[in-house]
Amino acid sequence: MKRHKRLFDRVVSAGNLLGAARDALRGKRSRRPGAEFLLDLETELFALRDELASGAYRPSPYHYFTIHEPKERLIAAAPFRDRVVHHAVVRVIQPLFESRFIEDSYASRPGKGTHAAMRRASGFAQRFRYALKCDVRRYFPSIDHQLLLGLVERVIGDRRLLELIATIVDSHHDAVDQEWPRGGDLFDVRLRKRGLPIGNLTSQFLANVYLNPLDHFVKHALRVKGYVRYLDDFLLFGDDRAELKRHSSAVQERLRSLRLVIHPDKHRLCPTELGVDFAGFVVFANGRIKLRNSTVRRYRDRYRRMRWETRHRGRETAELTQSVKAWVAHAAHAQSVGLRRAVLS
Repeated sequence: MKRHKRLFDRVVSAGNLLGAARDALRGKRSRRPGAEFLLDLETELFALRDELASGAYRPSPYHYFTIHEPKERLIAAAPFRDRVVHHAVVRVIQPLFESRFIEDSYASRPGKGTHAAMRRASGFAQRFRYALKCDVRRYFPSIDHQLLLGLVERVIGDRRLLELIATIVDSHHDAVDQEWPRGGDLFDVRLRKRGLPIGNLTSQFLANVYLNPLDHFVKHALRVKGYVRYLDDFLLFGDDRAELKRHSSAVQERLRSLRLVIHPDKHRLCPTELGVDFAGFVVFANGRIKLRNSTVRRYRDRYRRMRWETRHRGRETAELTQSVKAWVAHAAHAQSVGLRRAVLS
């Protein structure tokens, strides 16, 4: 497999850093960190380029906060200048990995996304009788830094860029595992960091890289024709229940080699005629698509709260209008005309 070299200079070039800053500013120009960076853009970019080129660059501390929808998660927000670096790296290396990804991996990729993933799953649900649903337990906090960087090194052969990627990856960890090498003594312990911060562009991209071996295993070793993955949520389709159960054991064994496990409560084999829950939708063998019930309940509660705040707390009407438009556009991918009316009534 070809390893790409001479990439670091492309990452830190003035043109790439400017493009990265514009990407990071998209939709955030009025927010304080982005606005301050934009105010003195040229100086900021030259300073960042000098730090990167000299090897002096070090990420600043993250700002951590918890979100509760759709489920409770700890989010790590990187300072704006670090986000520019993340964009600069991904702009250069993403095209190199795209040719190595399978077609049916849909998260954080150009031209993909949840709706494309749902449509692909719907097509498979209409072709096959059964679906094996799998979800990786605590995916982002479980990603092993050493294994991840090893996967990156298979494609990237530029030492300075690999060091920069390692610096970004190691700037956060959720846990440190102790490991004793075979043949070593009690004091020959190695520390293995685990976990990528939810919120980084690099985390979203590298999360795809980390499960790419699983994708190829399912498609080429197991020869599964109906397979679709959106981040840590994936489906295997087939007409033979016994074969899918065997695939389940093989997939779990492959995941163990990546130091990952399937979530026991989100692992099931179901007939497609009864519906398959995936990417916020439920797809059926007859071609019907509906929104997941929990998604509908969440938005109904949010809509009512925003409407009350608009009437009684002076919240901007434009915020409510924008929220409704976005949700209606999302819901329109399912058979949901009556549901949309009911939620917004």
